[in-house]
Amino acid sequence: MTIRLVYFSRALRDMSLQDIQDILTTARTNNSDQDICGMLCYESNWFLQALEGDREAVNELFLEIADDVRHDDVVIISYAQVDECIFPNWHMGYSANSGAVTGMLATFGLDRFEPDKLSPDQALQFLQHMSDQQAQEAA
Repeated sequence: MTIRLVYFSRALRDMSLQDIQDILTTARTNNSDQDICGMLCYESNWFLQALEGDREAVNELFLEIADDVRHDDVVIISYAQVDECIFPNWHMGYSANSGAVTGMLATFGLDRFEPDKLSPDQALQFLQHMSDQQAQEAA
């Protein structure tokens, strides 16, 4: 059974570029081994992430993520069985502050990145839009 889990959390400190690169390197290696895909956004000390894959693998990964000492206030905003992944090309895609972030937030009536203000549908739309932007930039 394939599921999609979307959560947000608050970083306990400012994350450097190296911190984010370390997170992504580890995530991409581990997710590849577990056949998990997803998308991560970090901005203004907030993380917003979607994880997709086998239910057991995603659940185990999420428990590890929730225990990570770099963040707290971890909130699952959606968890659902899905027919197909929307991030199949990303073992872990990533998006940070950019014009695309600002533009997408404006469509939701937000002037800064605050995932706790997004509905589950908006959070997923946001991550999907960021994934699409990354794919276009990589092409």
